[in-house]
Amino acid sequence: MRLFQREKVITVSDSRQKEKIQEAFVQHKIEYKIKIKEIMQKNAIDTARLGSLGNNKVKFQYSFYVDREDRQLADDIVKSIRFSLSS
Repeated sequence: MRLFQREKVITVSDSRQKEKIQEAFVQHKIEYKIKIKEIMQKNAIDTARLGSLGNNKVKFQYSFYVDREDRQLADDIVKSIRFSLSS
């Protein structure tokens, strides 16, 4: 899988969704890469009043990239996973 041929399919922040997508991609033999971005969620009111004191939460965003030729199948898989999680 070459870098310039990968396309972003989806970005999720829920670890359960991330795991379901990974399982589905493996099951369908789709090669993928994940880019993980750490996001600090700060509570502005508490930070101003108390200082940080552990009120900041770390959250991750997971972006999935697949080869161009697998993009349509990956999109279909993601749609079915999102539908099954919402019902």
